[in-house]
Amino acid sequence: MKNVCAFCGRGIGEVKELFSGPVLHICNQCIDDYSARLHKRDIEATARFKEEIDHAVSEAFRHMVANLDLGELHDKYQLLMKVKFKEGPAAPKFQEVFDEFKRGVDQVIARDDYQSRYDLGIAYHEMGLTSDAFRELAASLRFALGHRDFKKAEEILSVILFMGFEPKAVFDMLELLFKEGGFGKK
Repeated sequence: MKNVCAFCGRGIGEVKELFSGPVLHICNQCIDDYSARLHKRDIEATARFKEEIDHAVSEAFRHMVANLDLGELHDKYQLLMKVKFKEGPAAPKFQEVFDEFKRGVDQVIARDDYQSRYDLGIAYHEMGLTSDAFRELAASLRFALGHRDFKKAEEILSVILFMGFEPKAVFDMLELLFKEGGFGKK
């Protein structure tokens, strides 16, 4: 058996190290090359896997959004989703579209419409807009309690606790609700 790398044919004097196996030798350069190739494959596989997951999450979210009852705001919300998921060339900035959407929400949805605010809170949370989600869910809870819809209030509170918002923020919101007593005030 020759003292050369079985993969590149370089000998002891041509490489930094030559590792001996039971049947053949491999040099440090070939190990580095193959390691880099494997690493590149891992990175590519990870990127493909991430794209597949992102696509699956996006599709699941689109399906959920299609079932939300946003009334007149449905088209604006669809545009918001396209911008969020970077669909289409020369898409406007997300914050611009989101600010326009929120203005539409204020014009179209009654302040005490706790079901629509609940739907918005869920949608915002799914989009990663945590503070907007918390604001809408807290308003939804406040008005559900104000309307004495305790079943819906229980559902909203469960969602707030399940979504893992900052415990202090949840506690402060609940404390404020109970101090108000009237619940329907904002």
